[in-house]
Amino acid sequence: TLVNAVLGYDPDIEGIGGEERPGLVHRLDKDTSGLIVLAKNDKAHHWLQDQFRERKVEKTYLALVDGKPPTPFGRVEAPIGRDPSHRKKMAILRVGKGREAVSEYKTLESFRHHTLLEFRPHTGRTHQIRLHCELLGCPIVGDEVYGKKKQTIPLSRHFLHALRLRIILPGEKEPRLFEVGLPEELMSVLDKVRSEE
Repeated sequence: TLVNAVLGYDPDIEGIGGEERPGLVHRLDKDTSGLIVLAKNDKAHHWLQDQFRERKVEKTYLALVDGKPPTPFGRVEAPIGRDPSHRKKMAILRVGKGREAVSEYKTLESFRHHTLLEFRPHTGRTHQIRLHCELLGCPIVGDEVYGKKKQTIPLSRHFLHALRLRIILPGEKEPRLFEVGLPEELMSVLDKVRSEE
């Protein structure tokens, strides 16, 4: 796991941010790739976590979805909480029942059966983008929990990638932008979809 790799790299991180998640400032779903933030000391951990809590971090994700959203760009405001009938899943709940969840999206590329979307979540709820895609009627390709029962593209994970983060590092005043491209496995899926057009 990522935590084991980090501890192998720097065993001193073990006590930072709690025993279960040493150094981790935020988290990604198990099958989501991309950028993640780690702190090397407690002061940095608090500094970085405060920015996530106060919604000062700009996060950008890429998602390849089945079908297309109702509009090429838009904003989703749909509260999220535990699914009352499946405790391991999250669900869109009515106002007052779930926690506020807000995402903005825009279409980057449209294909015959799929769409490449850019998502900017303003909140950080568990499974937020995956649930908001399902709500829009265009679930994420490969999502075994919230996606189509029969996969439209053979993929061993869902097509969701944390592409960019804009955050202020400890001791600095201006935000920095970090970006990481799609992993090879997702890039090859995207290339295949493009070639079929």
